[in-house]
Amino acid sequence: MNKAIVFVALIAFSVALIDDSTMTGGWYNYKFSNGFQSDNSNPLTKVFKKLSAELQEKGISDIQFTSVTSQVVNGQNFKIKFAYTQNDSAKTGYCFAYVSFSGETCEIHEVELEMTPLAQGKEIQNGGWSNYTIPSNFEQDATNPLNMAMVKLSNQLKSQKMTFVKFISIQSQVVAGQRFRIQFELLNKNGQKSIGKCVAYVRSWENFVEVSELSISSPLQMSVEENQNGGWSTYNFSTSELQNETSVFGSAYSELVNTLLKKSIKVVSVSRVEKQVVSGINFKISFIYSENNNLKVGKATVYVQEWTKTIEISSLELTGQVIKY
Repeated sequence: MNKAIVFVALIAFSVALIDDSTMTGGWYNYKFSNGFQSDNSNPLTKVFKKLSAELQEKGISDIQFTSVTSQVVNGQNFKIKFAYTQNDSAKTGYCFAYVSFSGETCEIHEVELEMTPLAQGKEIQNGGWSNYTIPSNFEQDATNPLNMAMVKLSNQLKSQKMTFVKFISIQSQVVAGQRFRIQFELLNKNGQKSIGKCVAYVRSWENFVEVSELSISSPLQMSVEENQNGGWSTYNFSTSELQNETSVFGSAYSELVNTLLKKSIKVVSVSRVEKQVVSGINFKISFIYSENNNLKVGKATVYVQEWTKTIEISSLELTGQVIKY
């Protein structure tokens, strides 16, 4: 059969099953009958069969879709709430699925099961809480539950004229979604470092985030060096950081090098680095550069905010002072 005809037919079928109540992001309530599983022309049937097969391997049976919303993209996205049976107990689950218009591709993502057993190796604590290892580069994934919690927390602190700095420790609890107990560092209204605690609840498939039980401790004591230098302290960088972008400083240094190369200026070496924690990190970099076959001294301040992928050179001073050699 002509693929174009199949494409149009599936769009028409999908539109027919969408009701009139529009939600944010182009999502709609998706109509389906109890016997939809036997209708192979329904994209939801493909999702049901694939999800059933995946969950059956985990001892989960009697899956029933209870509510579905859909979004037409280059294919069709589904947000699905379903009931299931595990160990003779009735439970609720959620998942996100995608089906191409041709029907050749069916993908299941973000399956959330009520009281999902915790991964092996985690220290299970009271109430199903466990220590949570912060994944690398989670700030770059807008759908990551921890990133969603961080953005919500940052905005909540900002509304109170405070600034989120970093996570210190996290515990997690898997429910119908994910709950986090978070200890974090922040800057209070006076720019002083403090420790905060909160609980964040995330249901990523619904773009739902709630921050509660927020508490802030007394300001932390700064080191003598930080007190004397406006929060700046010496940063001991490694040679490897100058060669790649695997650290925050590595990203700042790379931005400086690439900016200067556009001006035909080459950084030869770094003599000193200082760090200041704000809503992100400032780096003061003292360096030696080569210009017109002369070695000269330069200074720059580079600002990095990992979770928004921001890297900016806020000041650059090329002194022109020639180093004699």
